[in-house]
Amino acid sequence: MRRFPFTLAVLVLLSVAVFLIGWLPLRSEPGSYAVLVTKTGGVDPEVVAPGRFRWAAEALLPTNLTLRRFSPAAAERRIEASGELPSADVYGAFMAGEPDFSYSVVASLSAAPKPEALPELYGRWGVSDDEGLAAWLDSELELATVDLRAAIQEAMRSGSSSPLGGVDEGALALALSQSHPLLDVRGVRVVSSRMPDPRLYEEARRLYSRYLEAYRAAVEPALAESSADAAAENVRLERLERYGELLERFPALIDYLAIEAGIAPRPASGK
Repeated sequence: MRRFPFTLAVLVLLSVAVFLIGWLPLRSEPGSYAVLVTKTGGVDPEVVAPGRFRWAAEALLPTNLTLRRFSPAAAERRIEASGELPSADVYGAFMAGEPDFSYSVVASLSAAPKPEALPELYGRWGVSDDEGLAAWLDSELELATVDLRAAIQEAMRSGSSSPLGGVDEGALALALSQSHPLLDVRGVRVVSSRMPDPRLYEEARRLYSRYLEAYRAAVEPALAESSADAAAENVRLERLERYGELLERFPALIDYLAIEAGIAPRPASGK
């Protein structure tokens, strides 16, 4: 009986030791994330996050487990997007005063690597420390800013910006999140913008459309008549051309046609 408390205490101590060895947050730094890499299983797809319980049996094997620690930091980029609304030159020249239908937008993008993407970044792209993570983020933000500029220009061209001529920041952030799934897009913010008057642009577009309709109504009948005359003339010329070819092949037809018309035939040529 005296052995039982001792044995129980040893078992408890062993259990606590096993638990502590496999409890991964003890191996992580506060506020940092870690990628679990083992010799037996490779890269674990689930990131070791701060404040979450995570126990790994792989840690019980000596030298089997390695934790790659990361502290993902956000970065910001600015972009400028400019251009003209569709047919801006035509509509502007058509309106009195030739209004300017060009736009200019300066926006900022804030993003960081997604913590849950760290295992993929380590296993697929070889990102093994914070320095490599910062380099990856820099290159990914360059691609994201290109996409952001193109998205702003497309929104302006397609008319999908807000009714007051602004840019839908939430829609742009969502589009970037979908096209760059490893990025945690914190936000897209318009710093400054110069937008054309949407009501004036719509009025110019309407007036120009009416002008084209009136022009077609006045010109198309004349064009149709001219086309009909030209077609008839072409038919007549083609017919005469065929007659010429026929008479060239059968010269006697000239005398026959002359007799039919009451004209004396040509005198026979002497040999």
